[in-house]
Amino acid sequence: MTNKKKTLLISTLLLSLFLSACGDVKEEDWDARNGSNESASANSASQNSAESELVPDLAQVRAIASLSSLKCIYHNVAYGTQEAGSGISHIGEKPRNFMQEYDCEVEISYNVKNIVMTQNGSEIRIRLPEPDISSRKIPESIDRYSYVEEPDQWIQQNPITADTINEAVNEADRQMEEDIRNNSSLLATAEGQAKQLIENYIHQIGNLTNVEYTIIWETE
Repeated sequence: MTNKKKTLLISTLLLSLFLSACGDVKEEDWDARNGSNESASANSASQNSAESELVPDLAQVRAIASLSSLKCIYHNVAYGTQEAGSGISHIGEKPRNFMQEYDCEVEISYNVKNIVMTQNGSEIRIRLPEPDISSRKIPESIDRYSYVEEPDQWIQQNPITADTINEAVNEADRQMEEDIRNNSSLLATAEGQAKQLIENYIHQIGNLTNVEYTIIWETE
């Protein structure tokens, strides 16, 4: 065989092998490749669907608001008087004044069930209820130096009863809570804290879904 013929035969064999290799794609490999592309498309569609369903939710707003509470410590003083009794057995008694000092923890929070939210497209309107104010007396703040009473007389004594002390403390608590309700600066701090947490939640939803929400706070 001449060199020219050998060259032609080798070229023909190489071309045949090349065509065979290019055409040797198995059916299952083709299906696997297509299946991978279809799976990726399905995952992308599922993700887009999930993002489109991700919207600010009233239940979530209420849950977040329940975490927002402002706590502070107040030093309170209860003043009271043990009045003299009436009747023959109490003749000669005198009224006795007393004072009870104590610390209490005051919490300003919101009844989340009364939070109202409406949505119109990207506009969201929210209304917070009036804040709830509660107090808890701190027992460890009470010792023998926190209670002072007016001296009694030797005869026909008029001891100060536990009921009288409790009445004075309850009145002091009521007055303290009223003072807090009139403290616009303190209430504004509690309200601002709750609003900030709710706004952060809504803006995070907006960042995930490429929606710019406008939040309008309504008043009672």
